[in-house]
Amino acid sequence: MESKTEMPAKRNDPNYIQIAGDVKKEIGLRFKAVCTLQQVTLGEGLEEAIFLWLEQKAKSEKQQAVG
Repeated sequence: MESKTEMPAKRNDPNYIQIAGDVKKEIGLRFKAVCTLQQVTLGEGLEEAIFLWLEQKAKSEKQQAVG
């Protein structure tokens, strides 16, 4: 019998926090589908999406400060 190596839960990792929110059903279903197709966890998909959103906001703020 094979023994499964379990990854420590990110929930217990002090370098992670849990974020929750409500989104429109269509967006949530599309997000879940894409995560499944890309073989990434919802957490990994959320982390990437939030990172990209933050980068976009920072770039936008920088452009507004210059212009």
